[in-house]
Amino acid sequence: MDNIYWLGLAWIGGLLARFLPSGETWGWIWPLLGALLGAGLARRQPRLLRTWLLAGLVGVIAWGYLGFRTPYPAPDDVSLSAPQNRAILVGKLTTDPQTTRSGRQRFWLEAQTLEQANEQSESVTGKVYVTIKPDNLPKQQTLDPGQILKLTGSLYLPSPAQNPGGFDFQKYLQNQGSFAGLSAYEVEILQPASWGGWVWRRRIRAALVNGLGQQQGELLSSMVLGSRAADLDYQIRDHFRQIGLSHVLAASGFQVTLLIGVVLALVKTRSPQQQRAIVLLGLGLYTLLTGLSPPVLRAALMGVAATFALTASESRRKLHLDPLMLLLLAAVVLLIVIPTWVNDLGFQLSFLATLGLMVGVEPISKRLEWLPVGLGAAVAVSLAAQFWTLPLQLSALGQMANYFLVANLITLPFVVVLSVVGFAVCGIALIAPPLGSLLASPLQFLLTPLINLVGWMASWPHATYYAGQVSWLQCVLCYGVFAALTFWGGWRQRVRWQGSLLLVAGILLLPNFLPDPSLQITALATRDAPVLVIQSRQETLLINSGDPETIQQVVLPFLRRQGIRNLDQAIVTSSEGKLNSGWGELLKAGIGVRQFWDGGGGSSLSGGYAEALQAVQSRQIPYQVLQVGQQLSTRSGLILTSLYTNPLVLSLTLPESANQGAADNWLLLGTAQPAVQTTLLSSPQLPQGIPGLWWNGGLIQLSLLQRLGAQTGLVSGSNLEDSRAWFQESGRALFSTDTLGAITWTPQQVQTWQARLD
Repeated sequence: MDNIYWLGLAWIGGLLARFLPSGETWGWIWPLLGALLGAGLARRQPRLLRTWLLAGLVGVIAWGYLGFRTPYPAPDDVSLSAPQNRAILVGKLTTDPQTTRSGRQRFWLEAQTLEQANEQSESVTGKVYVTIKPDNLPKQQTLDPGQILKLTGSLYLPSPAQNPGGFDFQKYLQNQGSFAGLSAYEVEILQPASWGGWVWRRRIRAALVNGLGQQQGELLSSMVLGSRAADLDYQIRDHFRQIGLSHVLAASGFQVTLLIGVVLALVKTRSPQQQRAIVLLGLGLYTLLTGLSPPVLRAALMGVAATFALTASESRRKLHLDPLMLLLLAAVVLLIVIPTWVNDLGFQLSFLATLGLMVGVEPISKRLEWLPVGLGAAVAVSLAAQFWTLPLQLSALGQMANYFLVANLITLPFVVVLSVVGFAVCGIALIAPPLGSLLASPLQFLLTPLINLVGWMASWPHATYYAGQVSWLQCVLCYGVFAALTFWGGWRQRVRWQGSLLLVAGILLLPNFLPDPSLQITALATRDAPVLVIQSRQETLLINSGDPETIQQVVLPFLRRQGIRNLDQAIVTSSEGKLNSGWGELLKAGIGVRQFWDGGGGSSLSGGYAEALQAVQSRQIPYQVLQVGQQLSTRSGLILTSLYTNPLVLSLTLPESANQGAADNWLLLGTAQPAVQTTLLSSPQLPQGIPGLWWNGGLIQLSLLQRLGAQTGLVSGSNLEDSRAWFQESGRALFSTDTLGAITWTPQQVQTWQARLD
């Protein structure tokens, strides 16, 4: 039995070795070295020695197998023809359309033919991510999986993440086996849809929406059948996520366990063979309805084994199945079928949560015996799942829900009743939709308070904790402690659970007490607005916000990834709405601001910035309009001097401690045009021989560049015009966020986000 454990772990370890540094080339060495080390320690135990050597071989095979199964563009993949501003693509729709945050419809398409600009068509293959505005969809027609569509739009290659914490669109598509996207503006249905499981999903979903309304019907569909079977409002999704209830909206082990329990209770009078057949039929139907998602497949495999154990006849005795063995076998089977799931965060969290329930509920329950039986069990389940997923959450997402325990306890009665009754209603809706709608209507008396409760708890202060950067090494060490506490008796006796929790806390929190870099200046990669973040010894300054979309997609992910919850100084260089209309969105997200400085024009406000400024003033944040020559001093010794206003130009004086004993100045030119630059040339405060210059990429006068003598140029944009030649000819470094992603300058080095990814 132990051999099976080691071989299963070796398979998973071999797959993961491919994601280590240089793992695509040399990752096979790690399982081999581990096997040789284990064999050396077990050299006097032949049986164990053979197990280690076999495990090493399995790990190497797994490493190679993942490389063989990793998707790459085929010679005729449609991505090889991208980008094209106007492409006509014919293909088969494979998924139900869903709504994006921006209100567009998204779906997946299997490409078949591509029409070139010369109107010649060629056969292509590949999976394409398609988005389209609802207004451009066919009138009085629906898009159904299986249809053959003719789409006209812009064919593009996905971009990788450009900023720390940003969404890696390229990686997301690659994990789905796709390498191109299409932003469509015309669609024509060439052939009708073929039958599939989507027909049942849509039949059930329509019945629930008819009986409960759009919002509540989609919520119940998501709770019972998972997110793939619903098009749930993003605000509700965010509220559930913020308080640690994302699992409620994703079909997984919780729903599968309830389904098996309910079905067995209904058929308990039948023979074991009939019980088993009915449960397995129900599991198969449920798996099909949910869209074959990884959590459901994992739970279904576990459910099949549990069903055989629970329905074994008395004459044959019940099967004695090791739950951990079943979980490991389920993982190995799924990772043989689709090995790329080993790097899927949802798949990883699903297995860790299940492992936590298997090994953590009983010991936690014993320490909660002073609570009422039902309450103690609920708390133990919630804590076990949260503990075992926490390190991975912090490493991958940099965040955790602070109120997860309270939220799970308060909402548990609603979730259980709605899930159990929802199964029955969905089954009836599948056969008789009008009757399903009628029976679903009373559930609004549970769904309404559930939505209100979740929204209320999500509004509590500090509902989400942003931990900053947690490395993969910290994550591995935490799981090492968990494994020792669970499977090593000596550890439990000596270190105990109290010491283990303290050790995990130390692993996660210790880096926060290490000395920070004395100074770090980061130019974020944004589309239109030059945004700069200055960090110095736990002090943070943000120059410009961008628009609300920039806040959501760039600024907030960066701040949260850095663990920043408060800004010491917020500075505006221009009152243009596209540059500074996002401050209200930033404050709404819970980021505090201690002081707000306006160098963009004071009373001459444009629409978007005026609304943002109202949000600042409504929160009574200290606000001041900067004047020429005014200085801002920070606790860490930084000094900012206003050289020009509207638009604001700043001189940033670095403290001596940040620059090896010699104070130097940066020039933060921002969006200043040549006319402003001419005025600056006559300013006695204009620095010379500076270490760095930051601007938006517009034209800079040659005389100003020569006067400044900047050693490094940071450009928040791409329009470098003639300045590139000056930097190249003088042998000075020039970095553009448009091509390199976010750029971070420290007195020791300059790091680009693209270089970190590589």
